[in-house]
Amino acid sequence: MTSILKAFLCFLVVAAAALAGPTESDLRKPLPIVHPVEGHTRLQLDQEGLSALRSITTPVVPVVVIGPYRSGKSFLLNQLLGVGCDEGFGVGHTRSTQTKGVWVWGQPTPLRLPSGQDLSLVFIDTEGFESTGKADAYDDRIFALSALISSLLIYNLPEAIRESDIQKLSFAVDLAEGFYSQSQGAEKAPMDAANMLWLIQRDFLEGASLQAMLAQALSAVDNPAKDRDIEQVNRIRQSLQVMAANSSTFGLRQPHLARTRLCELPDEDLDPGYVRQRGELHDLVNRLAKPKVVNGAALNGTGLARLIEQMVTALNARDIPTAGSILEHFNKELMYKVQEEHERRLGQVQLPADEGALQRSHEAAVLHALARFDAEKFGNLGQGGAGPLRGSLTNVLIKQLDTRVTANRLASTEACNRLEQECEDGLEREQKVHLPSTSRFAAHYQRCRLKFDVGCIGPARADQAGRLDKAWKREERRFRQDYNDKLFNGLILVLLLDIVVSRFLLKSNLLESIGWILFVFLQVYPKLYLSGGSMYDSSWWQLLVQGWELMVYNPILDLEQTWQILIPTGLLAYICWKCWQKYLRPRWSKRKARSKTLPLHTAGPPRDLDV
Repeated sequence: MTSILKAFLCFLVVAAAALAGPTESDLRKPLPIVHPVEGHTRLQLDQEGLSALRSITTPVVPVVVIGPYRSGKSFLLNQLLGVGCDEGFGVGHTRSTQTKGVWVWGQPTPLRLPSGQDLSLVFIDTEGFESTGKADAYDDRIFALSALISSLLIYNLPEAIRESDIQKLSFAVDLAEGFYSQSQGAEKAPMDAANMLWLIQRDFLEGASLQAMLAQALSAVDNPAKDRDIEQVNRIRQSLQVMAANSSTFGLRQPHLARTRLCELPDEDLDPGYVRQRGELHDLVNRLAKPKVVNGAALNGTGLARLIEQMVTALNARDIPTAGSILEHFNKELMYKVQEEHERRLGQVQLPADEGALQRSHEAAVLHALARFDAEKFGNLGQGGAGPLRGSLTNVLIKQLDTRVTANRLASTEACNRLEQECEDGLEREQKVHLPSTSRFAAHYQRCRLKFDVGCIGPARADQAGRLDKAWKREERRFRQDYNDKLFNGLILVLLLDIVVSRFLLKSNLLESIGWILFVFLQVYPKLYLSGGSMYDSSWWQLLVQGWELMVYNPILDLEQTWQILIPTGLLAYICWKCWQKYLRPRWSKRKARSKTLPLHTAGPPRDLDV
C-alpha cells in the first residue's frame, strides 16, 4: 500500500512539473527550432525550440548570426552569452560544419531600453553557408529565414568583406522588395527593416576603417558595359541597403593563435585587445537591439514562433524558394477570404439574371475584393517583389465569374425553356376546347407571354422568345384554320338538334321548318363558291362569328369554363318546367276552381242591423 502511495505521489510531482513548463535550468542550453531534412534540401520544424520561444511573454529581439561555415558563429554567440563551449552552442574544430539547421538559446537575455521598455534578447545560431553536400536553395532558405525573423542580423565574416560574400546574399534582392519595401497604397512596409552588423573576425588588415570598407562594398560599381554579373551584384548591394536600416561594422581581433583550443582557454590567456573588443561588441548589440515588428506590432515569443512556422512552411512550398512564393503563402488565407467574399457577392444575384446585371455585380465585387486585398495583404506584391500575386487573384475572380456565367446560362435556359413549353402546351390545349374563341386564344397567349417576359431572364431569353413567337404564329394559323370549320360543324349539329327537339319534344312545326331550311342552306351555299373564295369571308358569316365571340367569351362570362354547369342547370330547369306544365299546374288549377264553387260557412242566424 505504501509503495502504491509513493508511486502516486511521484506521478503527481511529474505531472505538476510538466504543467509548470520548462524550468530555468532546462532552458539554459541551445535548443533546435529547425532541422534540415535528409539531403539538406528543405527545413523541418522542431517543437522543442519553438516551445521555449512560446514561453517568452515580453517583446523579443531575435539576434541571428549568419555566415560561412567554419567562421566561428557558434563561438561568437557563446562569447556574447558568457557561457562555455560545453554548455553553449556546439563548437567544432573539424572541416565539416558543426551546427545543423537553426538553433536558439533557450534562456532569453532580459534588456531594458532607455525608454523603459522591457525586451528579451533571443540569440539564434544558423548553419553556415556553402558547406559540402548542400544545395544552393538550402542556403537561400537559411538566409531567408534568418533575415525575416531577425531584428539584428549579424553577418560573421573572416578577415574582410569580399564581393563573393555579397553575392551569397542574392536572395536579399527579392526579400527587400517583398518584405521591406513599402507597397503602393500601404502606410508602411510589412516588416521593419532589421539592423545589420557586419562582423569581421580576425581583423588584422590595416588601411581604411571597417565602416569605409563596408560603404565601399555596398556602393554600386560602374557598369558601362552592362555586364549581367555586375548588374546583379549592384542590385544585391541596393537591396541590402533597403533591408538593413542601420548597416554597421565591427572588427574582432584573433583571440589566440591556438584556434583549436579557444574553448579551453580562460579570458586571462586570450588577447587583451580581443577581450576589450568583445565587451564593446556586447554593448553594441544592446544598442542595436530593437523589438521584432511585423505589420506594426511587436512580436512576443509566441508571435516569433508563429512567424517561424509560417516561414518554414512557405520556404518548403517550392523546390527553389522565392520571395514571391513566401508572400504567396503568407497571403494564402487572405486570398481564400477574398475569393469567398467575391463568390458570396456573386451569389447574391439570383439566377437566372440579366448578363449585364451579373457583370456589374462582378465588377463591383472585384473592386471591393482588390481593395480589401490591397489593404490587408502582407508584403509588397509589386512586379519586382512577389510576382503577379494580385494578377493571380484577379484571374481566380474571373474564373469564378465564368463559373457563375455558366450557371446563369443553365438556369436561364431551364427557366425560359420551361416557360416557353408552358405557353406551347397552353396553346395546344386551346386548340382542343369545346367552344373555341379567337379572343380567348389571343388573351391566353398574352397572359402567357407576360409571364414569359417576367420569368425568362438571361442569355437564353432571345432564343427562347424567338421560338415562342414562331410557336404562336404556327398555333394561331392552325387555330384559325380549324376555328371556322368547328363553328360550321357546330352550327350543323345545333340545327339537327333543333329539328329533333322541335319534332319530338316541342312539337313545333315552325321551329322544325326553320331548322330544315337553315340546314339545307348550309349544305348548299358553300358549294356555290366554285371560282374561289370561301363562305367564311362573307359578311353574314363574319357577323355570325362576332355574335359567337361575344356570347362565348366576354369580360363577364367564359362559356368554356361554365358550360358544364349551365347545361345541367338548363336541363334541370326544363324538367322542372315540364313537370309544372304536366302535373303541378293542373292540380293547382283544380284546387283553385274547387275553392271558388264551395258555399261560404256562417255561424248562427243573420243579425238585423236595423234594430
